[in-house]
Formats: sequence, structure tokens, C-alpha cells
Amino acid sequence: MSYISSFSIQKLTTTLLLCLASITTPILANQNFLPPPPPVNEYNHQTIGNKVYFSISESQKMDNDTLTITLNASAQARSANVVMEKINRKMQTAIASLKKYPKIEVKTSQYQVHPIYNKGETIRNWRGSQSLIITLDAQSKQLKVLSELQEQLTYQSMLFKVSAKQKQKAMQQLTLIALQTFQQQAKSIANAFGSSSYQLIETRINTPRSQSRAPNMAFTSRMVMAESMNAPAIESGQSTLTVNISGILLLPKAVSE
Repeated sequence: MSYISSFSIQKLTTTLLLCLASITTPILANQNFLPPPPPVNEYNHQTIGNKVYFSISESQKMDNDTLTITLNASAQARSANVVMEKINRKMQTAIASLKKYPKIEVKTSQYQVHPIYNKGETIRNWRGSQSLIITLDAQSKQLKVLSELQEQLTYQSMLFKVSAKQKQKAMQQLTLIALQTFQQQAKSIANAFGSSSYQLIETRINTPRSQSRAPNMAFTSRMVMAESMNAPAIESGQSTLTVNISGILLLPKAVSE
């Protein structure tokens, strides 16, 4: 009876593995196994040339058609609850007056109540305030509402601006004009370099905010207007809308050589 030792089995296994390696290695070597190509830069095919960075700007003045007024209700008392009651009463009265003008947008903000300390670090009084913001047509006769609101509130600030609807319409037209100017400028730059061809490889459009403020008008409790008085004469002024466009122009490299 014959048998195969464990040493012989191990030797046989090693021999088989070496044979397989000698067979598969030429096959793998004959195949074109190349590493994956490096990631392609989206500008690789565009950077053969001279870059010119440039920008243009187009502006347009528009009449302000919207007025936003911020008023303030404030109170001071020994108790925080009393302060809140006084502020709430003033705001409720003011908002009730505004209900007669449905076209006026109304919102409240910045409600705060805080303690006032004396030298002994004990609470002496409480003080609080809340803002009332109204938005209306800048040319509206509803400005007379100021004479009603100042009985309860004090004037804080006034802002004239172009309404969102009018601004959107104007900005669309202004952007088209700016793009035409941008293209013309690109062509002029290429011509100046003696190139009959060019490529825009980057374009950025920026529309900064624009606003206009009216002269400061302090309607305080000392400046009480009778209800029979006409609405104050306020010049709404104009706002300047602006579109900025910047970009990168690529000129053939042979032009600069």
C-alpha cells in the first residue's frame, strides 16, 4: 500500500502554481492594460492661447415707486409686564389705524424688553420697544397716515426703493443690454490684438443691490401734525440699477507671437 506524504502534496501544489503563473503572465503582458487616464480639465482644450480678463458695467436710473417707513413703540416702567402692556397697546392702536388703508403692507419686528440697573446692580426699571414697518406707494396720498401713527409711535427711518416687480422687469432689459455691450467689448479687444477670432471661456453676471434714501425726517412727539393738515411733501428720488459683467477672453496664441 502506497501513500503520498504531506510534504509531497505541498511540493506538488507549489509546482502547479508556478506552472499557472508561467501560462497567465504572457497573456496578461500581451493585453493593453493601461492605467485610467487622468481627469480632464474642462479648460484643457481652451487654455492654448492668451487670456484677457475684462469687465463692463451698465446702469439705469429709475424713479422710486415704493416707500418703507419704520416706526417705533417704546415704554418704560417698574415692571416688565407693564412695559409689555404699554407697547402692545400702542401697537394695537397703530395697526387698527392702518386697517383703513388696505394697500399698505404692515409688519412688526424687533420686540425687546430689558432691565435697567442702578449702581447697586439692582433692577431700577424696565424698558422695551417694538418696531412697526409699513410699505406703501411712494406717490400715494396715504402718507397722511403718518399724522395718525405719530400719536402712538416715533419715527425711526425711511427708505425709498424700486418695487420688486418694476425692478425685475428693468433688470431683465438692462442685463440684455449689458450682454450686448460685453460681446462688443470682447470683439473690440480681439480686434485690438489683431485677432479675427476669439473665445469667451468664462462669463460672470453680477447685479448689486441698489437703493435710495430720502432726507432724514424726524417725526417725533414734539412735531405733532393736526389731522386736518395735508400729507407731508416728500421727494421719492431715484435709484440706480446696475449690471456688472466680467469674463475671460481667449485669443489664439499665434497672435501674440
